[in-house]
Amino acid sequence: MCARNTRLVQALRPHWEGDVEFFEVRADTREGQALLRRFGMPGTHGLVVLDRQGTVIWRSFGHDTTPEQVEEMLRRATR
Repeated sequence: MCARNTRLVQALRPHWEGDVEFFEVRADTREGQALLRRFGMPGTHGLVVLDRQGTVIWRSFGHDTTPEQVEEMLRRATR
């Protein structure tokens, strides 16, 4: 995960603790590459939000994601 997304997740984590699990994936590992393929991520610098059933409900690529966008997706995922 890039430094920007790491800071974003670190800022959100305390507000969502107990409701949401956050995972960091290293793209330079075999496991990381498998997860990127599984969730349809083209590479690094992305975020994925899954609902309670494990279905992808949102993907973000690059550096244009705002904290507000992520929070809205987290609200949807935890309904």
